[in-house]
Amino acid sequence: MKDHLHLPAGILSSILVSLLVGPGSSRALAQAVWAEKDLPVREGLSLWLDAQVQPDAWKQHGVRGLPLDDSRPLDVWFDGSGRQRHVMQRSSAAQPVFRHVKGHAFVRFDGKDDFLGGVFAGRRVEEFSAFVFAAPTSNAGGFRAFLGASALGQNDYSSGVNVDQSYAPSPAFQTVNVEGRGFAGARDLMSEDVPFGGFHLIEVVADRESVQVVIDGKTPGHARPREPGPLALEELIVGARMYSNEARPSFVQGFFHGDVAEVIFYDRALADQERGAVRAYLQEKYGGIDAAVTKIDRARGRLVETVKDPPPVQMLVPGFVVQELPLELPNINNVLYRDDGKLVALGYNGDIFLLRDADGDGLEDTSETFWTNDGALQAPIGMDLTPEDYKHGRGVFVASKGKCSLIVDTDGDDQADREIVIADGWRALPHGVDALGVAFDRRDGSIYFGLGTQNFTDAYLTDQQGRARYRVDGERGAILRISPDFKKREVVCSGIRFPVALRFNGAGDLFCTDQEGATWLPNGNPFDELLHIQPGRHYGFPPRHPERLPEVIDEPSSFDYGPQHQSTCGLNFNERGEGGRTFGPASWRGDAIVAGYSRGKLYRTRLVTSDAGYVAQNHLLACLNMLAADACVSPAGELVVAAHSGGPDWGSGPAGKGKLYKIAYAKREAAQPVLAWPAAEREQQVAIDPPIHV
Repeated sequence: MKDHLHLPAGILSSILVSLLVGPGSSRALAQAVWAEKDLPVREGLSLWLDAQVQPDAWKQHGVRGLPLDDSRPLDVWFDGSGRQRHVMQRSSAAQPVFRHVKGHAFVRFDGKDDFLGGVFAGRRVEEFSAFVFAAPTSNAGGFRAFLGASALGQNDYSSGVNVDQSYAPSPAFQTVNVEGRGFAGARDLMSEDVPFGGFHLIEVVADRESVQVVIDGKTPGHARPREPGPLALEELIVGARMYSNEARPSFVQGFFHGDVAEVIFYDRALADQERGAVRAYLQEKYGGIDAAVTKIDRARGRLVETVKDPPPVQMLVPGFVVQELPLELPNINNVLYRDDGKLVALGYNGDIFLLRDADGDGLEDTSETFWTNDGALQAPIGMDLTPEDYKHGRGVFVASKGKCSLIVDTDGDDQADREIVIADGWRALPHGVDALGVAFDRRDGSIYFGLGTQNFTDAYLTDQQGRARYRVDGERGAILRISPDFKKREVVCSGIRFPVALRFNGAGDLFCTDQEGATWLPNGNPFDELLHIQPGRHYGFPPRHPERLPEVIDEPSSFDYGPQHQSTCGLNFNERGEGGRTFGPASWRGDAIVAGYSRGKLYRTRLVTSDAGYVAQNHLLACLNMLAADACVSPAGELVVAAHSGGPDWGSGPAGKGKLYKIAYAKREAAQPVLAWPAAEREQQVAIDPPIHV
């Protein structure tokens, strides 16, 4: 992915046209002489990119006297609205390809770096209607965009508008995300999944109160509310978008993989009857395009064959079997096995369950409630267990909003009857989360937990005079230690954003998963992190600053999980259980098992000590079609995975239904890849154990 914008040719002429006509001008302009005459709605037409008429447009404009033939790289797509808002690309490596197949024309984007763009100074709209006739070929994730528009030098989602396939990869065309100024945040507005490879009509209409998406004319489409206000369309990108969540200026990314035949944009919200007329025009115009394009392109490998009914947990290494536990439970945030072999599950709703295998088939099939939450626990995220002979009784340590608690069974009936609050008193944050992650140190009885940063949008806590009020000795954005008698707590380290999970490894060292070190800050680490927690260290949120925070040295993470927004949550170590087994091959012993929530990932991160501290090597272990919240190793050496339902990032919340899966290393004789290296310029070798004899 390139981190800079190829400035389109013709910028000066585009700016002059925008200034002469005016961004909000309603003065009618004659459409281009080469444009089709049958478009039924012309009022408010501000952009018309029609691939079908581009050969005539090139002749009319005298583009170097060259014809626009099939499979020719496209450096300019002429606008037929009459406003001369042409989009261009002068870098040959980033030019899409013009295709003309059996009477149908479209522009093909490779999903790597192709896009077209134009700059139109001062352009603003209050409302709009957009029609995109396109065929997505794949969605590798990362906001693969049909188009985006923004103010110069600003993010499209905060100043203008973007239309993309959201952040998660998908096996089919199943997501359309439209966000912009006054309606920020990714949200799926598509109601049905369709296979990749076919053309579809995507309609977006934004009035002053809402934004609605309709796919292929299937009304009513999904809608989202918006705040009224101007949307900047100064910088237009087709086949990608313009934004940055990092410590650098906005840049082009989210490259679209597929074909675009037509884009029509109006500077007003069309009435239903008008939209119907434009829709009918496009559907009639492109009737039969799928049959023509698919027939010729299938042999060229254009279409991506997707797996029918993919498994809910797709292991990426051989030898493993996945089974779903036959239980109906709410979304589970944390799972751990007790010393007696029962599986403890902490629900997002605050209930705590004890699960056991009643019929002896190796799968937990019976659920008993250990603690029924009556509102005492809000947003519990983080759990650890007491020893069987703990002085207060057998119980569960839980971090939740506003406190850290011990939920304990004092009379030995396997039902908790008391909550002991072991830490509280801090000022609650305005959102739903503050205390996260908890770990019990069996060596001395101390309890560790985390408090999220006070303000993730202004971590330095600057006042009106620009002075930083952040303190490294404060409890916010820190890991804290509670004494074994619960009478004292102290700050262990600072510079933490949101420490979702805390765990000790087999060597007795404390680690945590920290979500997105510097999404909102320059000069920091924007990725989710695995941190080795050491007393007195500062972990970079906020990062060292010559004026605001000069007294710290930022401790590096042990590992960064990328790309952005993996949302690392659950953390447990692959240590020997009561049954004496670890999960997977013997070489995996001691590795960290990390759950990537938003993207449905399971990671296996190997940690090795060195003179400089821990160094890490990461392996993607599995992908899920749900949200991976936590994973722990059973006494028999199996991995139990807690998965949430719902869309990426937020899921379905405390009231949603989740699932539990158990992964067993059933085929231990299966060959495992252990090492890969480049043996020559065009040769890659992979070492496999045990060897495969052919």
